[in-house]
Amino acid sequence: MREVIGIILIVQGIGSLVITKAFNGQEWFLMRWATPYSPWAHIAVAAVGLFLASAGAAARRRKPA
Repeated sequence: MREVIGIILIVQGIGSLVITKAFNGQEWFLMRWATPYSPWAHIAVAAVGLFLASAGAAARRRKPA
């Protein structure tokens, strides 16, 4: 489950940053709160997503068969 949440956060953070820069300030609905803090808030959301995705994958690998 952590991997799924992490991937969603990565897509939201990076995708919203790209869309904001490419389409002259239009923002994704879920990331509108981050507009005043752009681009650092988008990068931080993506970093948290990367952490969650990698932690979930590492936890899955550690389970004994």
